[in-house]
Amino acid sequence: DQPVTDVAFDDETGDVYVSTDFSVLRLEEGGSVWVDAAAGLPPVATYGLTIDTSDAGRVLYAPTHGRGAWSVALP
Repeated sequence: DQPVTDVAFDDETGDVYVSTDFSVLRLEEGGSVWVDAAAGLPPVATYGLTIDTSDAGRVLYAPTHGRGAWSVALP
């Protein structure tokens, strides 16, 4: 059990991303196990998530507490 601070749904893949007090997690469409959203994200409080699907590509943005804002390229 841990607090969830934001939820982002990936319309293209059906995956769900959540930010928590300890990390960013991903649940694959149809899955039942949460996994780390991406390698290299710091294990700190993350307060929000945004999925950008602009012409530059699909990116997940995650602002953290004390570690800056991170971006992850989505498949």
